[in-house]
Amino acid sequence: MKNPGSEEAFKRLEFLIGKWEVEVIPPEFQTNSFYGQTTFDWMEKEKFIVQRTLMNQPKFPSSTIVYDYDFSSGKYLQHYFDSRGVARLYNMSLEDDVWKLWRDTSDFSPLEFSQRFIGEINESRDTIYSYWEKSDDGLNWDHDFELIYRKVI
Repeated sequence: MKNPGSEEAFKRLEFLIGKWEVEVIPPEFQTNSFYGQTTFDWMEKEKFIVQRTLMNQPKFPSSTIVYDYDFSSGKYLQHYFDSRGVARLYNMSLEDDVWKLWRDTSDFSPLEFSQRFIGEINESRDTIYSYWEKSDDGLNWDHDFELIYRKVI
């Protein structure tokens, strides 16, 4: 049985359902942007959302992500798995059209660095301008890369 309140929480994510183009702007690769696509779909009769991302850049992993909601903490959880064999667990929030993810504790592997993501969702909810940052000490943050999601369908 799903936690009480999760139905309401998932309604806030409903705008994600569909196909999106992903533009990655990676400073460390010293190249122009590259593109991929991602789909968000319901899983298990609208109890979870699954995101599948395929990238056309071999240095950037494809991934499968499952979104859940933790009623006791009032936060979403993002279960992340990628083509490198990396598995991570992120906390997530969505408030006032700002999507945030963060990882600051060990999960499936030791925490070698903290990460955070901030995405601003436009008014029509069909474009998300976002970026990732990382920190070795949890205090000083470095820009990692930018992502722009554009809804196709």
